[in-house]
Amino acid sequence: MNIGNVILDLKAQRNFGKTPKGRSINDKATSTIEAILYDTKNYAVEAVKCLNCGIILSSLLIEKGCPNCGNSDLTTIINPSDTIKGAK
Repeated sequence: MNIGNVILDLKAQRNFGKTPKGRSINDKATSTIEAILYDTKNYAVEAVKCLNCGIILSSLLIEKGCPNCGNSDLTTIINPSDTIKGAK
């Protein structure tokens, strides 16, 4: 799934200050989300999800793990049911 498919999720994470799992988002992760939303040229880049806290971010801005919780277990497998559009 690419960034263009998870824009609503990124905005929700930023606006509510929570990950899809309900965990709080720190300032570093909030700044990362802002950078992703601002960089419209990279909306085709693959999105990643932290398997620990559940935050969804851009694969371009993840260096050594999740900027929110520090966990290095990240996946590019994001199911539609993990997103706002796919939630029922």
